[in-house]
Amino acid sequence: MEKAKEILTHVTHTFYPVVGGIEKVIYETARRQAKKYEVYVVTSDKNSGQIRGQEFTVKQIRSLRFFNMPDLTYPLGHDEILAKSNIIHFHSQNSLFSIKLLENSSRFKAKKVFTLMAVDSLKDHPNKIIRTLSHFYSRYTISKVLTLSDALIVKNERDRKILREKYNKDPYLVPDGIDELYFNFPYSENFKKEKLKGEDYILYIGRLHKLKGVDILIESCRFLNTKVVFIGPGNVEYYKLLSRKKGVGEKCIFLGYLSEEEKISAIDGSSVVVIPSISDYVEAFSLVLSEAWSRGKAVVASSVGSLTYRIRNGINGILVKPNDPKDLAFAINKIINDKELARKLGEEGKKEVMGWDKVISLLDGIYNKLKNE
Repeated sequence: MEKAKEILTHVTHTFYPVVGGIEKVIYETARRQAKKYEVYVVTSDKNSGQIRGQEFTVKQIRSLRFFNMPDLTYPLGHDEILAKSNIIHFHSQNSLFSIKLLENSSRFKAKKVFTLMAVDSLKDHPNKIIRTLSHFYSRYTISKVLTLSDALIVKNERDRKILREKYNKDPYLVPDGIDELYFNFPYSENFKKEKLKGEDYILYIGRLHKLKGVDILIESCRFLNTKVVFIGPGNVEYYKLLSRKKGVGEKCIFLGYLSEEEKISAIDGSSVVVIPSISDYVEAFSLVLSEAWSRGKAVVASSVGSLTYRIRNGINGILVKPNDPKDLAFAINKIINDKELARKLGEEGKKEVMGWDKVISLLDGIYNKLKNE
C-alpha cells in the first residue's frame, strides 16, 4: 500500500484570482510541492476564488476585512485541515489573517514555518495613520511570529539583517523563484514590432498603484525621450488621465494584464525595466527584478526595501532616490544612451536569479530539519 503523503498547508489572506506577488509565489510553490505533499492553501473568502483541477486544494475561511485593507483580514474560525496538517507555512507578518491562525494553531501538532516579508517596513508607509499605528501593530505581530513559529524564513538580506540585529533571530534565506519559462523561452522582439511598431520603449511591470511609484514614473516622462509601456492590473483610466494632465499622454502606453509569453517578449524588446516604488512596504522581494534579470535586461530601481540589498549599484543595476522623477529619468537616459552598460548590468543581474526547483529544494530542507528535531 502506498504511504499517505504528509499534509502541508499554506496560510495567506488572499489568493488567486487576486493578482499579486504573494499570491503568485504561493501558487507556484504549492503546485510544485504537491508532488511530495498533500497540499492545501487556507485563505479568506475576500477577493479569492476556488481553483479547480489543480494539484492542491484551496480552503476558504469566512472573514472580516477592516478598512478594505487586505492585511487587516480577520478570520472567523479556522479550517479543520490546520489540525490535521504536518506542516503549516504562514506568510507575511503584516497579515492579521496569518497571525490569528498562527495563534489558533499553537495547540496543533504541526510544525509551524513563517515567512516574514518587508520587516519593519510599515514605519515608512506613506499613509500617516498606518505609520502612526505601525509601531504597536508590528510589535504585536512580530512577537507572535517569534514566539509561536518553529522556523523563520526571509526572502532577502535586508530582512535577515533586521532579524539578526534587532530581534536576535537567525532566519533561513529563501528567495522567490522564477518560472522555467523565463529561462527557456526563445528571445523575441515580436512585442516591440507588433505593439510599438519598432519604437524604443522602457517597461514597467506591476500593479498600477501610487506605492509602486507609477505617479513618479509618469512625472519622469517629461525628461525622457522614449515611450513608457505599463503592464499590470489597476486603475488604467485614472493613470491615462494623469499622464494626459502631465502633458505626457502620448508617451505612456497602458496595456493591462498580459500573458507570461507576452510579458517576456515585452521585457526582451525593452531598453530598460523600471521599478520606481516609493516604500519599503511594497518591495519584499520583487519578482519583476528577477524576471527582468532572467532575460538579461538592465534595471533601474528605487532604493527601497529588498531592492537596496539585491541591486549592487552600477554593477547589476542602477539605484535611484525614491520619489525623485528627475533622478529616475537621469538613470534611465544613462542606460538608454549606453548599450554596453545596459548589456553588462543585465548579464550581472542574470547571475542572481534562482529557479523554482532550487527554491522548493531549500524549503524541503527546512521542513525535513524540523521534522527530525
